[in-house]
Amino acid sequence: MEKEAESYRTPSIRKFRWPVYCSSSMETKRTKILQFLVFSLFLVAPFIMAYEDVEKARLISARILPTFISTFTGLYRWAALGFLTVLSIYYLGRIRNYRITTPVVFISTFYFMQFLYALVDGEDYVRFFLMTVFSLLIPPVIGLAIKNDKKIIKYFIFCIFFFLIISIFLNGHLVLIGQRFLGFLNNPNTYGISTVFWLIILLLANYFQVINKKLFTFILIGLFFTMLFTGSRNAIAGMSLILIIKYYNQLNKMLVGVFLLLSVFLVISQFIDLSFLTSRFENIFQAASDSGRLDIWERAYYAINQNFWWGNGMDANLQIANTGNMHNSYIRFVLNMGIIFTIFTLLMYLFSIISTYTKRSKVPLILTGFLLVFAVANIGEDFFVGLGSSVFIYLLFIYGFINYFITRQNDTSR
Repeated sequence: MEKEAESYRTPSIRKFRWPVYCSSSMETKRTKILQFLVFSLFLVAPFIMAYEDVEKARLISARILPTFISTFTGLYRWAALGFLTVLSIYYLGRIRNYRITTPVVFISTFYFMQFLYALVDGEDYVRFFLMTVFSLLIPPVIGLAIKNDKKIIKYFIFCIFFFLIISIFLNGHLVLIGQRFLGFLNNPNTYGISTVFWLIILLLANYFQVINKKLFTFILIGLFFTMLFTGSRNAIAGMSLILIIKYYNQLNKMLVGVFLLLSVFLVISQFIDLSFLTSRFENIFQAASDSGRLDIWERAYYAINQNFWWGNGMDANLQIANTGNMHNSYIRFVLNMGIIFTIFTLLMYLFSIISTYTKRSKVPLILTGFLLVFAVANIGEDFFVGLGSSVFIYLLFIYGFINYFITRQNDTSR
């Protein structure tokens, strides 16, 4: 009877535990999602502006990508940034060495200062709130994707190769008819700053040894000449600075390379009229006047003098200068926010550069170089405030690499 009673006893209830592999599986899925989002964001970034300045592009017989590409990539960009922001918040405190570094804090504070002014002013605060959040949370998650698998940089290179080929295929003919090269971006200056960003990625791929020398050389030459034919002064100065920073220990080889490239340029000039490039350097002041920039700046100067200290409001560029693009971020800052907020805002960007440079034993100098180039490029464009532009995403990737290099510790791979 005792044995029979034992057989009817209720079995003990044990607390259910998920198998260890289940948690590992979920983490693997999150990692794959992260890698895909970062790669796809890099892929779609330049196409966001593929339909900008389309009327000007058509006037010079440029070939233009279908409208739906720009529309789709623009929408996808917001989705990717949103998901990456959520992932970044999730990873904070959960992953070892996953943190927001000092340069990233400073660039976020750079936008936060503008957000404060915009919030009080009641204009454009959504733009600067999003730029504050994205610049704080997206770089660390990009850095994590690089740390998880450096092959992602190799895929970035494949993207750049694709960008280069499609640019030449679409609008390589513009150089032959005496027009500035603009790739598939419909704007020579935007394509120019894009080539500087792509050069940084190319040099980092070489640093990590994920690219063979032939492909490296081909892309490097392609980026240099397509950038040169844009006639973008900022891009030419920027690419030159990056190459000097990278190869300053090999100046003899670099001078030989420059001599050969100039020789090729001179040979090309015998068959193609390149006056559209040389004329841009003969009289820079006249070039600024012809582009209408001086007219915009003159309208701003009067209002700046009237409200020099506290500015005219975040929409002053629209209300006073009658433009969404001042072609100079610094004039825009003083016009809109006044000199006091402008100084505090720009100090944050300066501190970001300095804090990156002080980590030069960890962070390649070319990344500091890009931040300097970006600051100079804003003399001619409003790249700093372009939430919807490709260039803002480029900046997030640069800070992503900076965050990666500062936070890596036991990662001995190059």
